Amino acid sequence: MKYLLSIMLLLCLNITAQADSLSSLTLTDAEMQKLKKYFPDEDTNRLTWQGDPLTVALPINKEKRLIFPNSISVDVKGALASDQLRILNNDHSLYLTALKSFSTTRIYVTLKDNGEVVMLDLSPSETASSSTQQIDIKQKNSAATDKSVTTSISQSAISLTSDSNANENVGFVELIRFAWQQLYAPDRLMQKSNFSRAPMHTEKFVSDLIYGDKVIAYPQGSWISDNHYVTAVYLRNKYQHQTYINLQKDLCGDWQATAIYPTTYLAAYGDKRGDSTMLFLVSNRPFGDSMGVCHGHA
Repeated sequence: MKYLLSIMLLLCLNITAQADSLSSLTLTDAEMQKLKKYFPDEDTNRLTWQGDPLTVALPINKEKRLIFPNSISVDVKGALASDQLRILNNDHSLYLTALKSFSTTRIYVTLKDNGEVVMLDLSPSETASSSTQQIDIKQKNSAATDKSVTTSISQSAISLTSDSNANENVGFVELIRFAWQQLYAPDRLMQKSNFSRAPMHTEKFVSDLIYGDKVIAYPQGSWISDNHYVTAVYLRNKYQHQTYINLQKDLCGDWQATAIYPTTYLAAYGDKRGDSTMLFLVSNRPFGDSMGVCHGHA
């Protein structure tokens, strides 16, 4: 199967590089385009089952299709009548039509190949989209199983081929892409590289990375190549309201390049659909030694 490459919208991927002034904290256009193609778009039509119930908004009197990775069976547990919800099960696909409004109701979809049950919370709405949604299943043996991340990437959405020369200095794009792969790529697609794990010189949590006490920051890991370090840091909103990470104003420390995936806008704490994101930082010193002054506000 040919691996698909998605182009990520600039609003979903913020990349900054150290420069002489804060007004020009961007990578070159060529570097920007090169990195974007490795970061899949934050697809609202793709949901990932990781154990928590998935919320599916249904338009009224319009059919919505849900596509699963294999054959399924569905059980509403008698919670909905035939005049409220119409269900058509066509092997891998579930076609749902809300015939009238009803309160949010949970249904149970069983994957026939392994018996795993996926819980869907159906919520009818006059403004809901009828666009098809893909349901991905997070594999228990994937590389991201023990990582504290909230975004699961489809294997078909990434490419692990490298166009960089191993004898040349590794650029910002390759550094960030490598760290991203360590968190999201399946084991079978991992390739050997000249990167090695590096000490972070930090604590489990850091409070002085993002200005304004907006998030909880958990450094996940650091790697080094050609005297450049790249560190992945998991950011989670601390509060019951949405927040925004502005890398040009909120980032503290001495960094050569940064990237955020999948979003700079974080939902309220506890919202499984988007209260966290991953920050990638490139530096010429270990992570802990690069912490320092906040840009912009401080």
